[in-house]
Amino acid sequence: MAIMCELGAPTSSHTMEMMGARSQKAQIKRLDAEFNTGRLAVQLKTPSDGRSIINAWDLANIYTAREQQMLGNFYRAARMAEQMRTDDALAVAYKNRLAPQRCISVKLKPKKGPRARTIAAEAEALFGQNGAGLTPDTIADIHGCLVNHGVAFATSSYTPREDGTRIDVKVSYWPIEYVRWDEHARCFLARVDTTSVHAADVQPKGTDYAFSTFEVPIVHGDGRWTVFAKHEDHPFRQDAAILPGAIVWARHAFAARDWAKGSVAHGNAKTLGSLPTGVPLQDKETGALTADATALVELLRGIASDDSPVGIKPAGATVEFITNNSTAWNVWSELVNNAEKAAARIYLGTDGTLGTNGGAPGVDITALFGVAATIVRGDLECLQRGFDTGVIQPWTAINFGDSSLAPCREYQIPNDEEEAVRADYAKRSKAFHDEMKSARDNGFDINQAYVNGIAEKHGIEAPLLPIQKIKAPSIALAPTDIARVISVNEARASQDLGELMKNGVRDPDGDLTVEEYAEKKKATAAAQIAATPPQAAPLDPAPAAASE
Repeated sequence: MAIMCELGAPTSSHTMEMMGARSQKAQIKRLDAEFNTGRLAVQLKTPSDGRSIINAWDLANIYTAREQQMLGNFYRAARMAEQMRTDDALAVAYKNRLAPQRCISVKLKPKKGPRARTIAAEAEALFGQNGAGLTPDTIADIHGCLVNHGVAFATSSYTPREDGTRIDVKVSYWPIEYVRWDEHARCFLARVDTTSVHAADVQPKGTDYAFSTFEVPIVHGDGRWTVFAKHEDHPFRQDAAILPGAIVWARHAFAARDWAKGSVAHGNAKTLGSLPTGVPLQDKETGALTADATALVELLRGIASDDSPVGIKPAGATVEFITNNSTAWNVWSELVNNAEKAAARIYLGTDGTLGTNGGAPGVDITALFGVAATIVRGDLECLQRGFDTGVIQPWTAINFGDSSLAPCREYQIPNDEEEAVRADYAKRSKAFHDEMKSARDNGFDINQAYVNGIAEKHGIEAPLLPIQKIKAPSIALAPTDIARVISVNEARASQDLGELMKNGVRDPDGDLTVEEYAEKKKATAAAQIAATPPQAAPLDPAPAAASE
């Protein structure tokens, strides 16, 4: 997912180069020249604004925060998301939504080649399961923001190693409350603390849009920013859980409040008494209750509080016991249960977590994961795309020249469909082998055609029967006959000798028969003799002198 600022941000034709046609695939290659490591070494800080939280949320505030979310102003929406997590139903559903991300393992998948594997091994220390540059806590914050608001942001800061061999990256979650969508610039803007850095140091090169001094554009994949979103067009309007969740929160909270009030009314019966006719209630001069009235009040109080086991009612006085017989509590109960189911459906795509108490059949964790697998897969694939294109590819380009050999950070998501296919095939394969064993045990004639028919019936690939080897007849051979059919190497092997070698390598003459080899040796010796020139006879010694 790549969301970029349309004004002032480098375009893809300026910053991205298509790889050669060797693989015939449209692969994006990032170059180290695109990234200013000096600028990226500056770590951005959020403004020190106190993060004031609105404690009292009525319907008007909830609707206002939801409208701000739709407009891309996330400050009040972020505060509301925090308050929503104080609701038990929404808190449980939210935690269950984030749980698979922490439980599913991660692997760095390298490109092909030994150098790519070396790069992936280095990336493992930063971006792997327990990476130092991308921690599980940071990913959890990013994932939670993505779920609630439909978009999430992270920043990267770079630190050169002391030996200068590498530049390491540290990914940090950027709170969405310090981000807003600028409809005119078609860009997300981040408010930053400018007391330690100057805005010009953190804005990307080529920026020509007049941003304020405390806001910088968010450009996905520029080495600084990473944007996580499942939609290109206004993702904060399309897949944000707090949009439907806000009303569920209000319905649940207000119904629980009214339910509590109704419970108080039902559990606190009232007593009402009246004095006999002609008995004054108040003294005419002082206005205080008369003695008779005071005695009746004490009697009523004792009846209501169960402190007095007995009492005397004045003659002619009446006492009434008033209870709340309303059945409105049924409405509040239904509203609460409905809100709990709705919270689970919004975050998980199912209300199976409620079990039998919520009206759904008991669902174990494996069945629940199967129901919500599409939502979980969508979250993890979005995170995977964001980290690959926004963090790992820039890191690879900065350290190794370009991003062509950047590894992919992949979640090892269980594929229930593939597992079901394998299990079904294993079941059919077992049935096939059981039928074949039964046929063999009963002495049936089993040939390849029979095997093919049974395999087709069970829907599996037919195995091939072994080739029946024909046992050769035993024939007595004379030594001269053996020499005609046995090779030199076979004869040497029968004497526990190795193959025939020549100058340290295997001699092809070892494949000749013993007779052929002997004939070749004779021919070679004869040729050598023929090629040797005859030597001259030695001269006779000089004749002795005649005088001698």
